[in-house]
Amino acid sequence: MPVRVEDIAIGVAPIGADMSASAALGLFLSDPSLFALPVVMNGAVLGQVTRARLTEILASPGGRDVAASRAASHFMTQKPVMAESGTTVAFIAKLAADGNTSALTDGVIVLNDGRYKGLVSPGAILAAVAQENALRARAMQAASKRLQQATARALDVARDKSSFLAFLSHEIRTPLTGILGVADLLQDTISGAEPRRLARTISESGNHLDRLLGDLLDLSRLEAGKLPVSPGPFDLHEFAAEARDLWQSRIAGKRLDLRIHVESTSVMRVESDAMRVRQILFNLMSNALKFTEQGHVSVTLATLEAAGHLKLRMTVSDTGCGISDADKARLFRAFEQARASTAQTHGGSGLGLSIAKGLTALLGGEIRLADNAGGGSVFTVTIPVLRAGPRLAVDAPHKPRMRSLTLGTILIAEDHAISALVMSQALKAAGWQVETVQNAADAIARAGEVPYQAILADIHMPGGNGETIVRTLRSTTGPNQIAPILAVTADIGAERRTACERAGFTAMIEKPIRPRALVATLADVLMADEDTGWELGAKRA
Repeated sequence: MPVRVEDIAIGVAPIGADMSASAALGLFLSDPSLFALPVVMNGAVLGQVTRARLTEILASPGGRDVAASRAASHFMTQKPVMAESGTTVAFIAKLAADGNTSALTDGVIVLNDGRYKGLVSPGAILAAVAQENALRARAMQAASKRLQQATARALDVARDKSSFLAFLSHEIRTPLTGILGVADLLQDTISGAEPRRLARTISESGNHLDRLLGDLLDLSRLEAGKLPVSPGPFDLHEFAAEARDLWQSRIAGKRLDLRIHVESTSVMRVESDAMRVRQILFNLMSNALKFTEQGHVSVTLATLEAAGHLKLRMTVSDTGCGISDADKARLFRAFEQARASTAQTHGGSGLGLSIAKGLTALLGGEIRLADNAGGGSVFTVTIPVLRAGPRLAVDAPHKPRMRSLTLGTILIAEDHAISALVMSQALKAAGWQVETVQNAADAIARAGEVPYQAILADIHMPGGNGETIVRTLRSTTGPNQIAPILAVTADIGAERRTACERAGFTAMIEKPIRPRALVATLADVLMADEDTGWELGAKRA
């Protein structure tokens, strides 16, 4: 609690305005601790006579003869610092700091409803200020310590969360290979409409689980500030065409018109993180299409330029059921839906809009929600972008020169039996010979003796991992020193991609394994010309 002036005041009896200077001096001499005498008339404070001032005057040559008989009020400080009860010492200290230093030399007169109550000495003020500063310093030290402890706990939680999510990604996406991979194999091998329908249902359910896991990982990386931004040029017309091709097929069976328009006045080539911009737009489109049974969903892409800055504006409007004002306030929170029954009626996890908002903020933009005049909702995203230069020949999508493909033997290093089965069956069905091992040591031993056309190595295995395999083979003269080695992983984050590139992997294959994508990816790697090479990147297999 702050110290107030009345807390440190002393009860010094006031003197009248007619008391002589010599009498006042006598009071000072009788009490060495007395530093000032308040001068009061009819209850009102006129000023104060300080020991220092009176002593100085009477001690001067001839001062006693001249001044002793005069009224002490003649020598008083007429504008002393006066403070009402309740005034804090901190406030008095601020006055002194602002230039009114008399409180630190003459003290403070304390009033109660304008009437004299007591005096506060300069020493008491300094002591109180020092005490408060000491208390404040200790409080700040304690707060700093608590902050450090909280920061350490938060870092521990963040590390634990990251570790848990990495574990979750691996432990869920690995068995998902058994669901999605086997479902795909069944669709390619079984006959009969009903078995195929069942296999397709399994595949769709697995895809939904995979998307949910991907959303959770994206949300976690956003919250942890670990979602990288990779700016690059892209064309708005191509961007719109991609969205149209992807989503047009998903509205089959609905009485719904999908409209995607690029304003003609827009700058067509801009620079931003195209993948994140695409993710924002697709999440908004998914939300609009989910809640719109008839009418239309309209997407408009445009660029705006103001004050020398270029912005991309994406507007997604629908004629759906709309969103109430109460629901708008919580719509962008993670795991929130506009209505409690939404998940049962329309599905979804409630993560799409939250991720869209987080990605928009990551790119330095903003997202707004409004009502559609014709019913439904309008989402508007505005993101700062750069003007990209014209497309050059080197900017064109690069396709490696291809050579003929002769199917040889593939080595699979995978400790998860179902994942190994899916990869093995998919490659055998395509015509490759396949060998499998369950740990890094066996993979290194086999690859040291037998030449393979390519090696698929899981990142996580007992007795080492995929990086152990690739580093060992790349650094040892043997039949597979330059063979294509593909990393198989459930984690395709930027850190993992960088680690795989540094280790010497040729490409990455993401779990859950999809047989057709696996075959296509491996074929692309093997058919790429050595002079052109293969750019490391994650391929959904």
